[in-house]
Amino acid sequence: MVRLSLAGTGLHRYSRQHCRHDRDAARAEVLRLEAVIRGLDTTVIEQGERIAQLEADAVDVSVERQLRERAEEHAAEVEQEFLALKARVDNEHAISVPRWRRPVDEDDKPTEPAGIEVRTLREAFAARTA
Repeated sequence: MVRLSLAGTGLHRYSRQHCRHDRDAARAEVLRLEAVIRGLDTTVIEQGERIAQLEADAVDVSVERQLRERAEEHAAEVEQEFLALKARVDNEHAISVPRWRRPVDEDDKPTEPAGIEVRTLREAFAARTA
């Protein structure tokens, strides 16, 4: 005859109260885990939105950089055209004067060597102290 013994196996009989308690504890744990999952889902959704916003900002920055570069190139081209036109207009309206020598009066001639003695300060000071 086979005898079934539950003694020493760690198994014991649950009462209805124990079963209800375990059921309620399991339900509470499920609810807690669902709340955790909802929180993580919300975090994932927020992070996804943040990533989408950052990608959109990156695209905006890229487009803005391209527009700025194009504007700078266009400004450089316009400046070159302006300088070329300005040079052309300046050349068209330039006044040219023939080279000439200024007539020097007898009174305007240089004073050296016949008139005023010109020396450096050091030479003048050395001559005065000697």
